[in-house]
Amino acid sequence: MANSPKATIDFESKSACSLKRSGTWKYSIHESTEILCLVYRLPSWSAGRTEVWHPQAPLLGLHERLDEISLLELFAWIDDGGLVEAHNVWFEYCIWKNILVNQYGWPSVSTQQWRCSAAKAAAHALPRNLQDSALALHLPFQKDMDGHKLMMKMSKPRKSRKKERETATSTGIGLPKYLWHESVEMLDRLVTYCRQDVLTEQALSDALPDLNVQETKLFLLDLEMNERGFQLDKKAVAVAQKLIHREAVILNQELTLLTDRKVRKATQRTKMASWFQDNGLYIEDTKKETIDGLLDSTTLMSEPVRRGMQLLRALGRSSTAKYQAMKDWMAPDGRVRGGLLYHGATTGRWSGKGVQPHNFVKGSQKVDQETLWTTLKAGKRDDIAQEYRSVMEALSNGLRGAIMASKGGQLYVADYAAIEARVVLWLAGDEDALDIFRQGRDIYCEMAKDIYDRNITKDDKEERGLGKIAVLGLGYQMGAPKFVSTCASYGIDISEDFARAVVEAYRSKFYLVKELWYEQEAAAIEAVNYNSRISCGKVVWFVRKPFLYCMLPSGRCLAYPFPEIKPKIMPWGEEELCLSFMGIDTHTHQWKRQFTYGGMIVENQVQGIARDVMAEAMLRCNTDGYPVVLSVHDEIVSDASTGDVHKFEQLVTTLPGWAVGMPVAADSWVGTRYHK
Repeated sequence: MANSPKATIDFESKSACSLKRSGTWKYSIHESTEILCLVYRLPSWSAGRTEVWHPQAPLLGLHERLDEISLLELFAWIDDGGLVEAHNVWFEYCIWKNILVNQYGWPSVSTQQWRCSAAKAAAHALPRNLQDSALALHLPFQKDMDGHKLMMKMSKPRKSRKKERETATSTGIGLPKYLWHESVEMLDRLVTYCRQDVLTEQALSDALPDLNVQETKLFLLDLEMNERGFQLDKKAVAVAQKLIHREAVILNQELTLLTDRKVRKATQRTKMASWFQDNGLYIEDTKKETIDGLLDSTTLMSEPVRRGMQLLRALGRSSTAKYQAMKDWMAPDGRVRGGLLYHGATTGRWSGKGVQPHNFVKGSQKVDQETLWTTLKAGKRDDIAQEYRSVMEALSNGLRGAIMASKGGQLYVADYAAIEARVVLWLAGDEDALDIFRQGRDIYCEMAKDIYDRNITKDDKEERGLGKIAVLGLGYQMGAPKFVSTCASYGIDISEDFARAVVEAYRSKFYLVKELWYEQEAAAIEAVNYNSRISCGKVVWFVRKPFLYCMLPSGRCLAYPFPEIKPKIMPWGEEELCLSFMGIDTHTHQWKRQFTYGGMIVENQVQGIARDVMAEAMLRCNTDGYPVVLSVHDEIVSDASTGDVHKFEQLVTTLPGWAVGMPVAADSWVGTRYHK
C-alpha cells in the first residue's frame, strides 16, 4: 500500500533555554526562543524542491529570496487537512503552535494532521536518530554533519566580545540580553543544512510503510497526552529543592569531619574510594549498586566506614536529580509536557523523557503520600528523620507523590496484574495454566508447590516469593546461572544446583511455553530462508525486505532489520545456525548485527502483545472521559474531573477482539497523589 502524501517540514531555532535540560515545551515558550528558518516541501513538487521561510530575512536583506506563493501553497495544504510530517515531530509541533501560531498568526495544524518519520523508524526497530537511521537504510540522502555543527553553534547564545563590551560601556546603551552567532553567510549555510534534512527525512519516510490505522491513533494519542502533560505539586517540588540543598550541606559537613577533611563532598568519588581503602575496605567503584550491596551485606567494616557509605548513598540518591528535572521541565502552570515517547522500546512500549516516572526508585517504605508531603512541607528535619529514617529517604519515597491530579480532579490508576505471565501462557495455548488465573488461584503458590513438592500458601512468603520469580522470569528461556543472579537481586540466595531444579520444574509444568520457544525460532528462520509467510500459533512471520516481520494478533508487526541466518558458537561449544539481525545494542547503543533465540523472540512477542492490550485500553479510557496523562510500564494513569474507579478498571480490562481467552486483570485505585 502506498504511503499517504505529506508535507515535510523542519525548523532550526535558537534559544538561551536548554532543550535537553528543560524539554521541548519549555524551550518553545521561553522568551529567548526564535525561529532561524523553516524549510518545507510539498508532496506535489518536483523531486528535490524545497522552500524556506525565516523571520530574519528582512533584517539580513534576504526577503527577495523567499517565495511567498510557496508559503501560501503550504497554508492551503494545511487548511485542506493535508498531513504534515517531521522527524521527532514533537519539536515541530511545539514550535508551530507556540511561536508561529501565537506570535505570527499562522494557521493552526490540528493534532490529527501531524505525522513523524522518527516514529516510523522506531516502529521498524531502526535508530530514532535521523543520521543513524539514514545510514542504516543506505538512503540516497544523508544528514549533513558539518551543517549540524554550525546549527549547534548558531542555536545557543555566545559570550560578548571585548569590543562589544567597550562600545556598550562608552555609549551607555548596554549589551543585548542575548548575543548570537549570525551572519548572512552562516544563515545561508544553515538553510542548506536544513534543506538536506528535509530531503533526508522524506527519503526515510518513503522507505518505510506508514503506521497502520490503529498505530496512527496511538501516535496521535501520544501527541495529545504530551500536550496535556501531567500535573506536579509546585510547592512540593520547591520544598524538595530546599530540603535537598540543606541536607547536602549538613551531610557533606559530616563527611568532611568523618574523613578528617580528606573528602569534602560525596561527589569526590576517587577521593572517597581512596579513603575507604585507607580505612581497610577496598572497593572497585562507588556506584550505587556497589554501595548498596556492601551496606546490605554482612561484610565486616568499621563504624566510620559504614557511616561513610551511608553518607555516600544518601547524597547520591537519584531523587535529587529527579526533583531537579521536575523543576526544569515544569511549565508555569505546573504541568510537565512532552515527557512520553511513543514506541520508546522496540516492542512498542512507551518510554519517558525528562522526569521519567518509568525509572522512579521503588521506594524503601510504603507510605501515605499525603502524610509524607505534609511532614516534608513542614520542613522539620528531626520530625522527618524520626518518621522516615532520613530526609533523603523521605524525598526518595515522595517522588511519585509529587505528581498529582489537576485542580478539582483525581488520578485514576490501573496496573495490569502479572500481564506478561498471562500473555506468555495465552500465546502458548496453555489452557490448564490459564485456568489458574481464571479460577482466582495463586499461580506463584502453584509454581512453588512444584518446586518444593508440597502445598504452598501465601503465608509461605519465602517459597511463594521464589515461585513468583520463577513464573515472571523463566518464561523466556532463562538458564540456571541467570536465575541465581535474578534471585540474588531480590535478596534470595540459592545454589546453582537448586536453580537448575527450579528451571526444570518450570519447563516441566509449563512445557507448552518451552515448545513455543523452539517453534517461534524455527518459524522465523524458515521465513528468512525461504522468503515465505509462516503462520506459527497466534503470530505470522514474513519477509518484506529489508525487514523480517512478526505480525502479532493485534495486526501490528515487530520488525527485525536485515535478517540473516548465520552460524554461531553456542555456550556448550557447538556451532548452530541462528537468526541474526541489525539492531541497537542495549549495552553499547551501537548499530550492529546481533543474534536472537527462541526465548528472546517470545519475550519480544509477549511484551508487544501486552503493550497492545494496554494501548487499546488507553484509547478506550481517553475516549470515555478518563484523559490519559501517563503510561508507566504496565500502568495507565488518567486525570479526570469525574468518574468511577470500577468503570475505569472495566475499561482497562476489557479485552480486544483479537485477545479472546486472555485472563486479564488489573489493580486499580483513585486518589489525588500518584503512588505505587
